[in-house]
Amino acid sequence: MLEFLKPGEWSTTWSWRPHLDTKGPGCALASCPEQKKVWRRLLRRRTGAFLHGQFYCCPQCLETALLGQISRLRALAPSILPPNRIPLGLLMVARGKLTHVEVRAALEAQRRARYGKIGDWFLKLGFATEQDVTAALALQWGCPVASSFDSTAMDFPSGIPFSILDAFQMLPLNYAVSTNTLYLAFGERVDHAALYAVEKILDCRTQPCVASPRSIARRLEHRRQLSHPGDVEFVTRDLTEMARITSSYLARLSPDGVRLNRIGHFIWLRLEARSSVMNLVFRLQPTVSPGRFTHSRLTVLSE
Repeated sequence: MLEFLKPGEWSTTWSWRPHLDTKGPGCALASCPEQKKVWRRLLRRRTGAFLHGQFYCCPQCLETALLGQISRLRALAPSILPPNRIPLGLLMVARGKLTHVEVRAALEAQRRARYGKIGDWFLKLGFATEQDVTAALALQWGCPVASSFDSTAMDFPSGIPFSILDAFQMLPLNYAVSTNTLYLAFGERVDHAALYAVEKILDCRTQPCVASPRSIARRLEHRRQLSHPGDVEFVTRDLTEMARITSSYLARLSPDGVRLNRIGHFIWLRLEARSSVMNLVFRLQPTVSPGRFTHSRLTVLSE
């Protein structure tokens, strides 16, 4: 008892108190009701979850922050695709793969048919090979050509939801563990906004490359036939419904971490629990008919 009364011992005895709150960081939600309860904050255990690296101390705080993010992402306008740097036909003429006459003939055939990409018409009319078109696409976007696909990359950390891969005509090509870099192959046009969104959600670096559109389409069709138990998709823009669905999955999974982002017409949430990962996808517009979808691409892909 006398030892305790010595002034030199006070600092040692009391020094443990500030360390009580090191069991977990403070809640990132400014309106968190637990923040005002000092003793609960000091004595609590770390039972919350992280949203993009920010800690939320309870399911209610996480849900509040998450729904605010979903509301913000829903209101964003989809990124505008930049025009191709050089029209594909002109690029192939410059490389000596086509003549001006052949390009004009392909463009006229495309105009009359009112469907298809200009590269497909070069192939259909026998003016170029698939390798020629793929090499020109890679040069057009300043990316390397994909030579082969690594099957292990297809399942990279529970992967990218199939509906997003299909919409952007892209596939995981390879994953470099040493640099935490995921290489994605595009079959039509490289979408840098999509690459950025994937980086934020999977917490990795991304690098684009270009593959044959037909090979990408074949691989996507094969994946379409497979089951995707970790992916759940809803077609809705209604914020109330999105909130209800999100709350339901948060209660069911009790995730340790959540990441989300807007990618084109999708809002993608990745819920990471201890033993599983769930990809929750909200499609913000219904799937358009094949005829309209093809026609909407005509002006862009004929460049």
